Amino acid sequence: MVRKKEKRGNSAKRRSSRTKQERSEAPSSSPWPSQPPAQTKQGETVKHKSPEQKSEDRKPSRRKIQEQQSSEPRRGKRRDRQEKQTPAAFAWGEAPAVRKRKFRDDSRERKVSHKTWVGTVSAHPDGFGFVNVEGRDEDVFLSVDEMRDVMHGDKVEVRTMMRRGREAGVLVRIVEEAASEITAEFKIEHDMGFAYPRSKRMQQAILIKRHDTAGAKHGDWVRVEIQRGTNPLRGKIIEVLGDDLTPKKLVDLIVAEQALSETFPAEVLAESDAIPERIRVKDKKDRLDLTHLPFVTIDGADARDFDDAICVTPRGDGFEAWVAIADVAHYVKEGSALDVEALARGNSFYFPDRVIPMLPEKLSNGLCSLNPHVDRLAMAVRMRFDAGGKRRSARVYNVVFHSQARLTYEQAAEYLEGGNSKVIKAANVREMLDAALGLYHMLEKNRAKRGALELDLPEVRAVLKDDKVEDIAGTERNVAHKLIEEMMLAANTAVSEFLEAKHVEQLFRIHPAPEREAIEKLNAFLGAFGMKIRHLDGQDVRPKDVQQALHAAEGKPFAPILHKLVLRSMQQAKYTTENAGHFGLAYDCYGHFTSPIRRYADLTTHRRLKAVLAGEKPKRIDLEAVGSHVSIQERKQQRAEWDTQAMLAALYHKKDVGKVMGATVSGVSKRRIFLSLQDTFAEASLNVDDLGKMLSLDEVHHRLASKDGTFSLGLGDQIQVEILSTDPVRGQINVVMVPESKVDV
Repeated sequence: MVRKKEKRGNSAKRRSSRTKQERSEAPSSSPWPSQPPAQTKQGETVKHKSPEQKSEDRKPSRRKIQEQQSSEPRRGKRRDRQEKQTPAAFAWGEAPAVRKRKFRDDSRERKVSHKTWVGTVSAHPDGFGFVNVEGRDEDVFLSVDEMRDVMHGDKVEVRTMMRRGREAGVLVRIVEEAASEITAEFKIEHDMGFAYPRSKRMQQAILIKRHDTAGAKHGDWVRVEIQRGTNPLRGKIIEVLGDDLTPKKLVDLIVAEQALSETFPAEVLAESDAIPERIRVKDKKDRLDLTHLPFVTIDGADARDFDDAICVTPRGDGFEAWVAIADVAHYVKEGSALDVEALARGNSFYFPDRVIPMLPEKLSNGLCSLNPHVDRLAMAVRMRFDAGGKRRSARVYNVVFHSQARLTYEQAAEYLEGGNSKVIKAANVREMLDAALGLYHMLEKNRAKRGALELDLPEVRAVLKDDKVEDIAGTERNVAHKLIEEMMLAANTAVSEFLEAKHVEQLFRIHPAPEREAIEKLNAFLGAFGMKIRHLDGQDVRPKDVQQALHAAEGKPFAPILHKLVLRSMQQAKYTTENAGHFGLAYDCYGHFTSPIRRYADLTTHRRLKAVLAGEKPKRIDLEAVGSHVSIQERKQQRAEWDTQAMLAALYHKKDVGKVMGATVSGVSKRRIFLSLQDTFAEASLNVDDLGKMLSLDEVHHRLASKDGTFSLGLGDQIQVEILSTDPVRGQINVVMVPESKVDV
């Protein structure tokens, strides 16, 4: 009897240790429905129950419950499983099931922040996500449960709290929904239509009702308009793109997905049309006349707009250099319809077959394009350099000038490197280029002294002809590319320092130093080769420190790998009113001035310069908000370019399915190995499981290896692969490793 009492006592203690909240939420083992506690109204007499009534109200014993359960007919196991499973698909017109959110233990969520953050949702393919908040050191983590009600690209307000020892976000509200139109693949499964998004960041399948298919067939790529607020997500097909996709259709997908407009609003075009076709006499008033100087433009052969021109002349032991930039601010007035639209776009978007400009064609390819042999309005910076290439002075002017020649990079390089004078007929232009080359060599030496990063990474572009990918070719930088780059860097720096000296608020182009953790990972990789990025303890690494390591690795087998790892370790450049310097270029003060036709940030710089030159104060605007917006638009443009390149590469290699070719490992993870195909540098990938080995990932040396030490594969290794399939819309090339090319250790 004593033992039984002790047993009951311990059991009661265990039950009492559970919190009241846990007991209230725990499922009851009783077969009877639970009843709410009896409540009495004020003044009401409580009726006392007899012992027989109390006995009837008492819960049945465990033995009685078991007897009742055993007497019930047994259900089949198959039926039990069906009731437990959540249906994977929904019938046409069936109401979506109500989603039950998991109970959260508030005892683990005590540290709740009252402050809220507003940012943009960045979804991860695995279902969770982050909220990118400008000005916050770390993004706010969103769990899979919190991500159910938002989409990638939504602007949201969140509150943070500590959950299981980690800061996590809780959705407060959706401030602004992302674009509702997406690109997806339409499939018919079990007599129901589903659209599977192209983007990996959106994992939900979209239910398409029978009358919303717009005639799409199984396997067609479509544009879908999503209906938010439903579970599962529902949508309507607004355009059928088909399954035979050309380069033009692939670019159309990106344009639609990024919600880019290839046309301008009527009020914007009206303002553009009202601008005179030619420069008037009054437009030249109070401008410095530089039409006598031999300015030239040097751009790519396929360039569509020319917004910068250079002129360099000897001056004593040094040089006088002019950089003239199209005076976009003269035509695009602040607050006008042209200005509002330009800000919304943020920058021009460039694709292999088209340009979606920031400004209407009349300005971008006409009045603001520095075409040869016609007068153009410009803002010009005059810089004077001494014999050592150090800039001694800089002044900015409103000018009128005209370009003497429109040169391509190849033409200029053929004269500068090859000495072929036939490619440039005008003697004064040749003399100017000779002086520019002399200044370039000085600026190049100063760049090396500063320690600016020199990353040797291949650049490729798709060559299109008759709406087909004719080739994927690499582009090489010649001396003309580097000369123009140094001239633009010099002008940007001179203008930014000029405005800072005048204490004028401006948009800086900043590039923060790599985080300490990133440098430690680089040093762990370099340690295997007896190298290290050396820097002072407790201080940020300097550009010179990283460049010295790159220089020391030059010519070694791991050098290409190091260049890629350094690029991955860098933080993202952005626009802000707080000057933090530019790490990659090794500048303490840097901004953008040289491309106002295609970058709104440069246009803000021009307006501030004009105000200073006129002796006025610049108009007060929220410049920080402008910087944040154009930074987002810039990342959007980069993503569009990367996606387009990957899609066209996959389309090009569609003809190579079944072929074997060489590849270089460019990245490794636990699940996939990423490769750069030889000749085209197109990115391909293979599944680690296809190797048929148990491999572990060495994150320090970026290498997968078997536990028995018989197999190893890592960055920089060259192997032979067979192309299994390509998916042009998703930009994927799937390969398998040829057995003979496995790397044995």
